[in-house]
Amino acid sequence: MNHLDKCIYTSKAWNILSGAFKQKKTSSTYLLYGKEGSGRWLHAVAFTALLNCESVIEENSVFKPCGSCSNCVHIFNLNFDVLKIVLPIPPHENKLDKAIDFTLEAIQLKKKEPYTLLTSAKTTNIPISLAREIKKKLALRHDKGQIRVVLFYKMEQMRKDSADALLKMIEEPPADTVIILIADKPDSLLPTIQSRSQKIKIPMVSSEHIKEYLIDNFDITDYQASLLSKISDGSIGQALVYLESIGKEENNRRSVYFLIFKSLFNESGADILAYMNDLLNLRDRSETLAMLRLWQMLIRDSANFAVMQDENEIFNIDFDSEIKELASFFKSSELSLQMAEAIKITLADLERNVHIQGALMALGLKLKAHIHAM
Repeated sequence: MNHLDKCIYTSKAWNILSGAFKQKKTSSTYLLYGKEGSGRWLHAVAFTALLNCESVIEENSVFKPCGSCSNCVHIFNLNFDVLKIVLPIPPHENKLDKAIDFTLEAIQLKKKEPYTLLTSAKTTNIPISLAREIKKKLALRHDKGQIRVVLFYKMEQMRKDSADALLKMIEEPPADTVIILIADKPDSLLPTIQSRSQKIKIPMVSSEHIKEYLIDNFDITDYQASLLSKISDGSIGQALVYLESIGKEENNRRSVYFLIFKSLFNESGADILAYMNDLLNLRDRSETLAMLRLWQMLIRDSANFAVMQDENEIFNIDFDSEIKELASFFKSSELSLQMAEAIKITLADLERNVHIQGALMALGLKLKAHIHAM
């Protein structure tokens, strides 16, 4: 749990959770919000462990779970009976048995790597059937002395009817139960749910801690870890996405993504849209997300080379010669900022399940307009 000590137990958010535990004033509902991959999931799981730990540790007035008692081991392995996890699922898998299978697959990913970003090529949401099933389970008796925790992940993808059912649960919380909601931003939830939840912002992870985490857990050079820590915007999860792309440099999809990126500078708007239609699977959300994240790094590389003229600062070395050519467009920082912001907005829209083709086409034309205006 070394990384927990560094990234979780030293955060302001954990101080709030620890203080509530110390004063025995735990709220019935918490809303943990912030950038995905920055530790929202681990704050929730660690707090579940703290509430049920058999040998709580206190260090410098901060309480944390021991991590070694039976309850802690089961909770951190995500197989504790009183920890209920609700995740967004594809609509056609909303039958209870399929929903359970889909959820278990996602939980296994989180068990293997707790900072991993849970993305799907399919549109997902939290259906009312899952909210009702949780309510039924909470009505059952459980071992006295245990605190049940219900973790709703990616609350911004909860359907309105599900949110209404959740609101009733929050208004009349079951005994010995804590509900933890996780979302990017509070305003993505119903105002009535926000008002009944204690909001806690999960801070971004420092670049120092991201670098250390990558070096400790992956086969990566010091330079790569340092660069990833700087471009991942305070998210270990985002750093892992970039790290995965390093391992797939020979993958032809990178060349396709770069070809479309390069077309933004050299082709007409109509040609750019044609490339997208012909070369991409516009029904595969994960592919679109991967392409846009590569574009973010390409913008960073081009803008940095335009300023520093140092090829050692180029991260995507498989495209170094083309990046040096594109750098001429980025002599002013304004273009890189405009493009980065437009991509950031589109990524957020895609996470909210907007139509992939429409979002990507609009982005392509917007980026082309920014470039043309320079």
